[in-house]
Amino acid sequence: MAKYATCATFAFAMSCVVSGCSESSSVTYIEIPDVAEVVSSSSENTELSSSSSQKSTHSSSSEKFAASSSSEKSSSSSSKPVSSSSEKVAASSSSAKSSSSTENSFFSATWREDCLAKINEYRATENLELLTLAPEEKQTCTDQEAADDLAENKAHGHFGNCGEGAQNSGPNFSTSWRKTATEATDAFLKMMWEDEKALVTSGERDPDKREDYSYIGHYLNMKGNYKTVACGIALTEDGKKGWLNINFFRK
Repeated sequence: MAKYATCATFAFAMSCVVSGCSESSSVTYIEIPDVAEVVSSSSENTELSSSSSQKSTHSSSSEKFAASSSSEKSSSSSSKPVSSSSEKVAASSSSAKSSSSTENSFFSATWREDCLAKINEYRATENLELLTLAPEEKQTCTDQEAADDLAENKAHGHFGNCGEGAQNSGPNFSTSWRKTATEATDAFLKMMWEDEKALVTSGERDPDKREDYSYIGHYLNMKGNYKTVACGIALTEDGKKGWLNINFFRK
């Protein structure tokens, strides 16, 4: 059966975005507050861009934007992506630096484990089976997808390349918003789960309605019947912009 994915995207004032894709979904855009508001606010608001599950921010969970806004401003065309993988990302630049480099403090040695732990923390609240980390080759592949999406400024532009059944993304985020991979991932996951689940529990959105997927897709992906997960982040060469992809696998 051929896979297909349509994406929900959320636009951020600082040209950050978040979206989600799965084997079926739709496109929607939600505005995210200004960076100053995000930093000062106690609620973790930010932009979600690519992921099989889409979600809105706390400030404007129902505000839609035109589909054409899915391509927010990207980093400079001359900037090269830096992968979160211990291997170099070849797609956009053969000289891309590795995130394992001691010169890059954005990535910790355990950030992927932190990503997994946060996802399982949310799944446990609904008594769902806990996920495990996908094999290293899936992690590296997810890094590559993030680097390629960043280079092309295209959410879910390479969805399925790693064999994933669903993907949540946080595109074009500013590293001044969150200082580490774990902090950025935690903030995106909080919005994806808590904000979107609130739309379901309030009755505003229905998981059984296809047209509502673009509003709650990130949440549905996170609680889906998957077994393993891979978390990948690519940074521009100057380290100012990042792109997060979280891939969910059936096995």
